[in-house]
Amino acid sequence: MITSFLVAVGRTFADALLPPIFFAGLGALTDRLLHFELRSLSRLCLYILSPALLFSSLMKVEVTLAQAGQVVAFVVLVLSGMALLGWIYARLRRMDGPTTGAAVMAVTFFNAVTLGFPFVLFAFGEEGLSLAAVLVATNSLPHNTCGLFLAARGVHGTGQSLRKLARMPVPYAILAALFLRAFEIPLPASVFEPIDILGRAGIPVLLITIGMEVGRIPLRMNHPDTWGVVALRLLVGPLWAWWAASLVGLGGLLGQVVVLQASMPTAIMPIVFARELGSNVTFVSRAVLFSTLSSILTLSLVLVLVR
Repeated sequence: MITSFLVAVGRTFADALLPPIFFAGLGALTDRLLHFELRSLSRLCLYILSPALLFSSLMKVEVTLAQAGQVVAFVVLVLSGMALLGWIYARLRRMDGPTTGAAVMAVTFFNAVTLGFPFVLFAFGEEGLSLAAVLVATNSLPHNTCGLFLAARGVHGTGQSLRKLARMPVPYAILAALFLRAFEIPLPASVFEPIDILGRAGIPVLLITIGMEVGRIPLRMNHPDTWGVVALRLLVGPLWAWWAASLVGLGGLLGQVVVLQASMPTAIMPIVFARELGSNVTFVSRAVLFSTLSSILTLSLVLVLVR
């Protein structure tokens, strides 16, 4: 029984990882041969593809008011608590400004889509997958606003960081989608479909870019500062998410889904934020790589516990 369950978990994780590994590996290989200019690719993701992806996703997801309220409270508790822990850890390790911003992002933001969706589908089926979209919709605004601010704040002052954030298109794409949904304003297919096509292109292009980024990092495991961040994300993160879900009254299937989602490894978008705004790209990239590999063990345990 246990053996078959672990085999099923391993198979599902492999199914979830193989497409990202393929795209990231393709990026690393072609970068070795052609030496791409990563800043331009990161800007393509940040200024065009990511806003389109978030806008189209928010326009399509179905969310009830009661679910949204509970999940909003959960997201606030999880992100603020993990950000505080990440900041304390960075101060204890005496990290510089850019690395502090990178560490806080790596601890705080989790990969709810690329890995989160397949895991939820395996554990809870289609109903769980629809509930997972509620968390992604709720999490997208702080992920793409606070994440950008943290990346800029590590290098610039607060005022300049806010001005840089104001020039980013991602928050405006999110607010535009929320406005249209709130007032039930439909978009013509001739407008929405091109945006949706751009959004669907965002994930593979982003993964290819991340592969190029990670491929330039020497794979040495002796990075205690990074492993500390990985431990916070994968060991403390699930416990904090469980406590937050209990505090706001998230029980049943919705509670199980959001705890599993918040236990995912470090998200990949902070790498793009770090490159564009001058934070420590190498540190974030290493945290993404190490936490994703290590999550093979931790997510299996979390999945057993939440069920």
